[in-house]
Amino acid sequence: MKREFNPCGYTKSIWKKLLIIFIFSLSIRVLFILTLNNSVDVWGDWWDELGWKIASGKGFWVENPYFPGGQKFYSWRTPGFPFFLAIIYKIFGHNYLAAKIGLAIISSFTCILIYFLLKEFFNSKISFIGSFLYSIYPSSIFWTGYLAPETLEVFLMVLFSIFLIKGERKRNNTFIFLSGLFLGIGVLTRSLFFVFIPLILLHLLIEFKSKGLLKFVFLFLGCFLMITPWVVRNYKIHKTLVLTSTEGGIVCYIANNEKSLSQPSGYWNPPPSFFEKFNGMSEVEIDHKLYELALNFILSHPKEYLKLVWDRFIRYWRFFPHTFSGPGESYKKYHVILGFITFTPIIILSFIGFFITLKNWKKYLWIYFGILGWSLPTILLFKTVIRYREPIIPYLMVLLLSIFKNVEK
Repeated sequence: MKREFNPCGYTKSIWKKLLIIFIFSLSIRVLFILTLNNSVDVWGDWWDELGWKIASGKGFWVENPYFPGGQKFYSWRTPGFPFFLAIIYKIFGHNYLAAKIGLAIISSFTCILIYFLLKEFFNSKISFIGSFLYSIYPSSIFWTGYLAPETLEVFLMVLFSIFLIKGERKRNNTFIFLSGLFLGIGVLTRSLFFVFIPLILLHLLIEFKSKGLLKFVFLFLGCFLMITPWVVRNYKIHKTLVLTSTEGGIVCYIANNEKSLSQPSGYWNPPPSFFEKFNGMSEVEIDHKLYELALNFILSHPKEYLKLVWDRFIRYWRFFPHTFSGPGESYKKYHVILGFITFTPIIILSFIGFFITLKNWKKYLWIYFGILGWSLPTILLFKTVIRYREPIIPYLMVLLLSIFKNVEK
């Protein structure tokens, strides 16, 4: 009797459906990309520059335009996304279209991964619905057309989460170690992934009590192995510890100062004259000083700070994008309308789903932690735009689809 194709415990029929979703997802993303101008955009300037420098053997540095005098910054950005671009540029040359199609492929694989994530909570039918919904989710399509790291961040978020949840439920330390590896790549793509490390420890302790410490060691080891080369490289350059990048200080300061409240964007971009006070300081010293200035404002202006936090909360969870914060120009009206039509039901149904899942809260505990860990630090400390929430859309889909599971029952 002929055996049915069954890798990883999934039938041939399931893999066929996933292949159809992948092809469909890739097709609509590539078609969208072909409607755009084949050039770099405001979000991709430094990412593109760093990616091309790596590919052409010129190192990893930028001349930071914030600071006068053409000072070189060697750790201004995290290396994950530039290395992704560098691989594509090394193969296809300095080709923006190739880079964007690379993002379309990553996003299409994310649609497949979302099926496997949802399968940890639901049956195949609901999981396929979620996978398909993400394939047509406008924001996931939109970000493949611009050289920004959000598409890669979502991919890594889902991949690390699958191994974490599988490792927890199967009591499999190898899966947890693999989760740590992908978490480490996430940290090197966006520093915010670091916040998950203590949350995962708490999560494992709640689930396994003292045995959770051993499982956390496996995850931490995987993460440590991934980020160590970058940390060592930074130490050799700066002679001090730099875990990810030196951009955090400026992003924190522009969101927490006296002038931020009056800005339509919610943050203040200082003029070049502001940065003259940092002449003679190193890249790391500048980063620390900007954090210090932001902290001083927070402590000395608590009422203003709380107003900024509330403003950032609204901006982070708003139903549609700001018309003035588009890719180098204002978002078009149809961007705003489409954003409202698609995200409004996601946030409302996810909110309802949260309360539905509370009766089985341990099963969904990492989903709660993931949403909180990703959104709260940004809202409390940094400038906020809606693209920053992209990596937790799959988590919101878990809560949303719990409603359908409840109805199906």
